[in-house]
Amino acid sequence: SMCKAAGAAISKVIGAQQPVTPLPPAPTPFGLPSAEMMPTDVEHIAGNIGYHAKYSAASTPLEFNTEQAYRAYANSVQERLVERWDATYDHFEREDPKMAYYISMEYLMGRTLANAVRNIGLQGPYADALEKFGKDFEELEMTEKDAGLGNGGLGRLAACFLDSIATLDLPAWGYGLRYKYGLFKQGTSTEGQFEMPEDWLDSGNPFEVRRDDLTYPIRFFGEVDKVTGEWKGGEEVVAVAYDNPVPGYGTNNTINLRLWSTDPLSTDFDLPPFNAGEHLEAQEKQMKATEICAVLYPGDDSLEGKALRLRQQYLLCSATVQDIVATFKRRQAKKGLKTVNWNQFGKKCTIQMNDTHPTLAAPELIRILMDQEGLNWTQAMAVAKDAVNYTNHTVLPEALEKWPLSLMDAMLPRHMQIVRRIDEEF
Repeated sequence: SMCKAAGAAISKVIGAQQPVTPLPPAPTPFGLPSAEMMPTDVEHIAGNIGYHAKYSAASTPLEFNTEQAYRAYANSVQERLVERWDATYDHFEREDPKMAYYISMEYLMGRTLANAVRNIGLQGPYADALEKFGKDFEELEMTEKDAGLGNGGLGRLAACFLDSIATLDLPAWGYGLRYKYGLFKQGTSTEGQFEMPEDWLDSGNPFEVRRDDLTYPIRFFGEVDKVTGEWKGGEEVVAVAYDNPVPGYGTNNTINLRLWSTDPLSTDFDLPPFNAGEHLEAQEKQMKATEICAVLYPGDDSLEGKALRLRQQYLLCSATVQDIVATFKRRQAKKGLKTVNWNQFGKKCTIQMNDTHPTLAAPELIRILMDQEGLNWTQAMAVAKDAVNYTNHTVLPEALEKWPLSLMDAMLPRHMQIVRRIDEEF
């Protein structure tokens, strides 16, 4: 099956090593005590659902409808995912295994609730607990909207990888983008079919955790100083992480799908024009920042559309590589090392690029190593060769993306210097 093949492939990428099985909850890296695992009997689960019905789902005491019951059910399951997720995260921090990082523009995950409650083995207790409220668990699960994060085979393959990785107790994470309106939703009228935005986030996502403590600056355009090589100027947005736990089947191992969204800088809001009544002009930069993650695969017939797609792909690559480098440096520091041993990067990190969309991860890693970490060209190239991998999903021409050099030179001037040097040497 696709899932078995995905599991075998990712095992090969990570290398021959013992599976990493999370230990029971232990003190966190900050010395804070971890809570005990929540009870799994029907009475405790029913009480937990009742708590969320009152405090999390914000339902009125006059009714408890299907939507409110779904929210309470989902919030209760999410708590159980988080306790497994925390134990997994803590185990990876302490054991420091080689991590696989899977980068994909798409993840066709399906409905989280139904998959999660079965994977953690609590389908029966939750069904019995919900009966006490007069609710059918399968009906509530159908209330959830599919996550608008993927389209077809590419996204389903990525989702299979994550499911298999979690079930096989392998140390890995997924990285993608959080599309506010997905790809599109199809409607019909007397005039025929039409497309409209997906509304999967209109009521929020009870399984995601916004991480305001995990943000990274993303630069577009600007120029490279001819003397220092510093990339400066241009436009800047902030990438914000949204974490989504992915539980394995029949194991406590719960890995992470980290999705990036964009926030504008507060300085991008131009107050004087706004107070003068020029409201749109005052918010132009902010709107430009938030449009990056609006939809999956924005139309690219126009140059503006091509530029938006390139922004998306660089956002994904830059935020992800910055995060991977930060994790590696943090774990190096815990070993008491005074300096980072970059020769260990490929032994602790493998970056898997799923199709052509994330290929900017390679020059981005080289840029960070040279411009921010002080490595020379030979050293940075050696690290990148050791850590970065690529798999092509299809050989269809429309999937092998190409970008005008003029657009690449303008939007990513430092990366084009790196790409041209790679081209010259190979």
